[in-house]
Amino acid sequence: MWLIIVLLLFILIDVVRLHKKIDKLNAHLNPVSPPPTDDEIEKMLTSKNTNYEK
Repeated sequence: MWLIIVLLLFILIDVVRLHKKIDKLNAHLNPVSPPPTDDEIEKMLTSKNTNYEK
């Protein structure tokens, strides 16, 4: 009985470690871009060019 509990505990620890690694990988592959500043928004609204893709 104790063996099963210990094995389940080890599996739980491995799952948590794996999720942390996956979260770090996702943060590295998909960095969150900061929101545009007020000056950038003003330039977007006043510019004649409508292509703002970077």
